[in-house]
Amino acid sequence: MQTLQTTSQKMRSGAAYIRYSSSMQNDSFSLDAQLRQIKSRAERDGVVIVKVYSDEARSAYSKKYRPGIDAMLSDSKKGMFEVLYCHKLDRLARKLEWAIEIAKQLTDHDVALKAVEQNFDLETPEGKFMFHMLGSLGELYSDNLSKETEKGKRERVAQGYHNGQVPWGYVSKEVDGHRMAVPDEKIAPIVLEVFERCASGLYYDQQIADWLNEQGLQNRLGRPFTKDGVRSMLTNPMYWGYVRYRGAFVKGKSRKAAEVLYKGKHKALISEELNKKCQAARSKRRSVIKTRQVTRRIYMMSGVISCVHCGRKMRAQSTMTGSRYYRETSRASGTHCQYSGKSLRADLMEAQLDMLVRRLRLPDDWQEKLEVFLEDDSEIIDVERERAKIKAKIRRLRESYTRGLFEEDEHVFWKETETLQAKLRALVQIPQDDVNKAAQTLIGLSEAWRAATPEERHELVKIVFEIIYVDLEKKRIVQVKPRSEYNVLFQMVEGFEQIEGELYVCALSVFEEEKS
Repeated sequence: MQTLQTTSQKMRSGAAYIRYSSSMQNDSFSLDAQLRQIKSRAERDGVVIVKVYSDEARSAYSKKYRPGIDAMLSDSKKGMFEVLYCHKLDRLARKLEWAIEIAKQLTDHDVALKAVEQNFDLETPEGKFMFHMLGSLGELYSDNLSKETEKGKRERVAQGYHNGQVPWGYVSKEVDGHRMAVPDEKIAPIVLEVFERCASGLYYDQQIADWLNEQGLQNRLGRPFTKDGVRSMLTNPMYWGYVRYRGAFVKGKSRKAAEVLYKGKHKALISEELNKKCQAARSKRRSVIKTRQVTRRIYMMSGVISCVHCGRKMRAQSTMTGSRYYRETSRASGTHCQYSGKSLRADLMEAQLDMLVRRLRLPDDWQEKLEVFLEDDSEIIDVERERAKIKAKIRRLRESYTRGLFEEDEHVFWKETETLQAKLRALVQIPQDDVNKAAQTLIGLSEAWRAATPEERHELVKIVFEIIYVDLEKKRIVQVKPRSEYNVLFQMVEGFEQIEGELYVCALSVFEEEKS
């Protein structure tokens, strides 16, 4: 028994990342085959696989990082594993630039990267050369594949057939040996009414989205309709009988520059005449809105105001009469918040912001207090030694987790790991010069704020704050997250209580009128 325990303690924790593209589903590239090879290699290396990350049939260029990569990097930061295995480097990333970024993040998190069928050691010059060569070959293969794929797509559209998924209101069926868009008998009449409502000139895109959602309808992804989704529908030429070729994606250039329309072989859901009326109504509405917006409306909290309940940024909006609002955006993005679609008057929030900023004053003895804070931080004489100690604690936690010691209290493992990771981040100190400059900004902030224009106030807000959280139920600012160089200074400002990291709760006294 003692021997087994000793052996398990020597085992390192590892993770596997597996992926196949839609064109590589044979056994040599299947997820099961990749995982079998990875587990076999890990066993020989004395590593136990504690978690598997996968991405199935996703384009290597669809996004910078796929969901499985994002999850893996997040867990590596938490210290969940020490080695990451992949089948080949091109399974991890098809662009050399991205492969380098992923490898660097793993190295920063003390995680070794290994490819089962490719030998490279990032600790040696030869290994780094091999890594770059393999990454370049993967990118070359992907570029050539993309070129051939685009050639096939162009020819398919020229023959009148669609590429990719069919829009809402159609289903894809095989007709005479070709995949073709066929009208969905239940949805097609609703699509027609969407265009008729638009052509009437009486409905905004958001109003049409609301109408669709009120009937319990969902888009082709099974999500609620949004303003942007309706706009995409109203501008999709498939509905009036055309297919389009948008050209290959070129970095830094718009795909629309290469867009070409071809007469489609599918049945149109609306007439070209109705489409022209619809687009004319949209154009007229845009011109009316443009002429009414004579003056540019300023939103002082734009870019920093967020909902405290869901954490999402709120959107600055205005009505036709000129009233300004900050609106919760989860409904527009298809996500959920208990205050979905609710809004707060911009003048009410900015009045609170005005009182908050005017009370951002440092005490007379701020320099002495700052020195005390800095002296407390300087107790860590050797930062690198302290980092090594914390990383060792994280490794011991991972080993305990691997042996199942946290099986019934997994939340304790994550909490302790996150606490240690926070300590690691805290060791990266903001230079004292930056803190002193921030202090000078706060000292003169109240006076500068009083004299500033709305545009200048917006800039001042972005200088001091990273996030300002509001409560849509209480209709007030409740928490703020200052920028890093202001964090230690906010600990000295009356009316703000630090609750975690760089997050502060605003006391009600902050929003009381000043007595002159």
